[in-house]
Amino acid sequence: MAKTQRIRDPLHDLIEFGIDDFDQFLWKLINTPEFQRLRRVKQLGFSELVYPGATHSRFSHSIGVFHTARQLISLISNRIEKFDRDAAEVALTAALVHDLGHGPFSHAFEEATKLLNKDISEREGKKAEKLKKHEIWTSEIILGDTAISQLIRDEKGEDFQKRVSNMLLADTPADIYSAVVSSQFDADRLDYVRRDRLMTGAKHGGFDYSWILANLQVAPIPLAIDDEAYSTVDSLVLGPKAFQAAESYVLGLFHLYFTVYYHKATRSAEKILSAVLRRLGNLIASGDAEKSGLGKSNPLISFIEGRALQSYVNLDDFLVWGSLTAMQDSEDIELSTLSRRLLRRDLYKAVDITNHFEGRGENSGTAHFRAALSEAKKNGDFDETEIFEDQPSRDPYKRRGHGSPEALSKIYIKMTDEGRPEDLRDCSDVVKALEEKTVFRVYVRDAAARKKIEDIIKKVEK
Repeated sequence: MAKTQRIRDPLHDLIEFGIDDFDQFLWKLINTPEFQRLRRVKQLGFSELVYPGATHSRFSHSIGVFHTARQLISLISNRIEKFDRDAAEVALTAALVHDLGHGPFSHAFEEATKLLNKDISEREGKKAEKLKKHEIWTSEIILGDTAISQLIRDEKGEDFQKRVSNMLLADTPADIYSAVVSSQFDADRLDYVRRDRLMTGAKHGGFDYSWILANLQVAPIPLAIDDEAYSTVDSLVLGPKAFQAAESYVLGLFHLYFTVYYHKATRSAEKILSAVLRRLGNLIASGDAEKSGLGKSNPLISFIEGRALQSYVNLDDFLVWGSLTAMQDSEDIELSTLSRRLLRRDLYKAVDITNHFEGRGENSGTAHFRAALSEAKKNGDFDETEIFEDQPSRDPYKRRGHGSPEALSKIYIKMTDEGRPEDLRDCSDVVKALEEKTVFRVYVRDAAARKKIEDIIKKVEK
C-alpha cells in the first residue's frame, strides 16, 4: 500500500510526498539510480575548500526545488481561473529532475569538458564538438536508455516525457508553469540562493522568502511587438508590499556569485581540475593511459574516450576524488603534481588584474594586460600549467523584451494594489543601477610565475 514519504530538509524542514498517484510517481523517480547519483554530486563543487559547511548535494537541492515549485504551483492553482493540472505536473516533474545532468563538481566539470573538446578538435584537425551543457545531459538521461527514462515512459507516457525534456531545454518560458521551472524568479533560484547561503554560512544573499510568497499574485501581463500589445499571458506578480524584498532577492543573488560561486580559491581548484582532465585526455590520445595510474575500466577514461551517456552517469565527485588519489602516483609528472595539489588544497594563488588596474583609475589597463599576456604566451614565456586565466562574469538582472515568451522571464511587481504589473527594473532605482560585472584573474603556480605576471603589469603601467 502507498504511504506518505517524508524528507527532513535543513532549509524547508519536512518535505512530504503523499499517497496520491502523482506524488508516488515522483517518489519512484527519486529512488532511481540516476537520481540517487545526485547524492554524490555536491551542489557547490569545490566551495567546501573555502566554506567547510558547503557539503550539500545536488540531491538535496533538487528536492528543495521541487518543494518550492510545489508552493508556487499551489499558489497559481488558487489564483488562476483555468488551472492546467497536466501542465502543472509536467512542471513539477521538471523541477524535480532538472539537475540530473550535472557532472562531478557541477559547473567545473562542464568547463573542463569544454576544454577537452577543444583539445580533441585541435588534435584531429576538425571543428570542436559542441559542448553538452548539463541541460542537454539531463534531457538525454530523461529520454535515453536509463531507469528513470523507462519509469517516466511507463507511468506517464512518451508525450509527458518529451514535454518534461522540452521544458528543461527551452531558452525562455512558454507559460506560467514553465516560468516556475526557469526564469529570473524560478524555483531553482529561490532554493539555491537560500540553501547555499545557509550551508556556506555566508551573510550575503539574504531576502525575505516568506514575505515574497505571501505577496505573490497571478495577473495578466501584455505581450507586445514594437510596443503594440497583441495579447496577454498570466504571470506571477509581486504585490507592492514586496518591493524591498524583491530588490533584496536580486541583490542577494548577485552578491552570492562573487562571494561564493566566483571565490578565487574555488575557481583556482576548478582550473586545476580542468588541467588534470586535459592532461589525462592527452595521455589517452597518445596511447599512454596506463601512465595515469587509472585502470582501463575507470569511468573517467571511458568518458574521455567516448563521452557516451552511460559513462557520464557513472561519474560523480567520489569517483573523481578516488581517481585523483590514484593519479597522484602517476608516472606522468604533470598529472601527478596537479592531482596532488588538488588533494592537498595546495592551490594556485590569484592575481586580480581587474582590481589592480581599476584601483589606479586605468579603465583600459586590463585590456592592455591581456594583450601583453597573450604575446608573452605566444613567445613561450609560460608552460602549459604555469598560469591559469579566469574571467567570471554575472549580469544581475537580464533585461527582456515584451514579446512572447521573453516577457515571462522578467520579475513583475505592482507598485499599487490597483496598478498594472511592471518590470522590477523599471520601478527600482537599485536594480536599474546594477550592471554586469566581470573580473579578470590570473592564477600562478609559484613565486616565479607570480614574478612574470608582475613584470607584465609593470610593463603595461609604463
